[in-house]
Amino acid sequence: MTLDQLRYLVALAEEGSFTKAAERVYLTQPALSIQIRRLEEELGVRLFDRREGKPTEAGRAVVAQARRVLEEVERLKALARGEEGCFQGPFRVGVIPTLAPYLLPHLLPRFTARYPTLEVSVREELTPAILEGLQEGRLDAGLVGTREEGPGLKALPLFEEAFWAYVSPHHPLYRREAIHPLEVPLEDTWVLSEGHCFREQVLAVCRPGLGKRQVEFQSGDLETLILLVEGVGGLTFLPEVALWTLPEAKRAHLRPLAPPGAGRTVYLLLREGSLKAPVAKALGEEVGRLFQVLRKGAGSQASVMMRAEVRHD
Repeated sequence: MTLDQLRYLVALAEEGSFTKAAERVYLTQPALSIQIRRLEEELGVRLFDRREGKPTEAGRAVVAQARRVLEEVERLKALARGEEGCFQGPFRVGVIPTLAPYLLPHLLPRFTARYPTLEVSVREELTPAILEGLQEGRLDAGLVGTREEGPGLKALPLFEEAFWAYVSPHHPLYRREAIHPLEVPLEDTWVLSEGHCFREQVLAVCRPGLGKRQVEFQSGDLETLILLVEGVGGLTFLPEVALWTLPEAKRAHLRPLAPPGAGRTVYLLLREGSLKAPVAKALGEEVGRLFQVLRKGAGSQASVMMRAEVRHD
C-alpha cells in the first residue's frame, strides 16, 4: 500500500468517475484502475462500485481513514516547515449560495494575496453538503448562515446581518417606509427552494396566510427572486450582503423591517484539530473584517440613498 494509492482512492471517491479522477491525479484511466485494483487486493475488499460510480460500504470507511492518513502526512510536512507550514498547499472551503456571490469576489483576492502559498478551492454548497464535506474531510472550512453542530466540528460567529424586504411597486407594502414582519403575507412572498437555510429563516418571518398565489415558483438563486418581484409582483427578502450588488435603480424596492426585524448570524465551520484549522480561523477573521468594511462603505451609502428614495416616494 502506498500513499499515492490512498490519494488515488480519495480522488476517485470525490470525482465518482475513473475518467475524471485519472485526469485529476495525472494518470491514464487504465493505470488508475490498476492501482485501485491492487489496493483492493491488498485489503481483501472491494472499495469502489464501478456500476454505481461510488465507494462501497467498506470503501467509504477506507476513504475516510485514507483522508486522515493523508492529512497526518501533510501535518508532518508542516511541522518540518515550521509554523507557516499549515498555510501552504490545498485549502478547501464550502460556501452557501446566499453568501458566495456577494462575499467571494471581495474575499478571495484579499485572502490569496495574504497567503500566496495556499491553493484555495471553493465550492458553493447547501449547508447539509458542507457539514458532510467537513465531517468526511473533503472540506477544511465552511461559511454558513445557521449555527451547526456535529462531532468534531466547531462553529465561530463572524457577523450578524439584517434582512430587507424587496417589494414590487404594485404591492400595498411598497408605500411603507418600514415593514413589520407580521405584515408580510406568505402567499405574496417568493422564497428559495427547499434545502436552503435562508428559506426557513424567511418562512419564520412571514405571516401565515390562507390564500394561494397564481404562480408558484421556488428558486435556488436570490437574483431570480428579485426578477420575479419586478416581473410578476409580490415581494421577497434579501440578506444585507445582497444589497451591496444592487444597482442604484433597484434600491427603491428595498424596505427595512421594523423592530423586532429579522436577520441571521453567519458562522465559520471548521474541524477541531485539523491541520488547516489555523487557516480556517484566518479566513473567518478576514470575512469578519471584510463585512465591516463593506457595510461602512457601500452598505452605509446604499442606506442613505434608500432612505432618500423612500421619502421621495
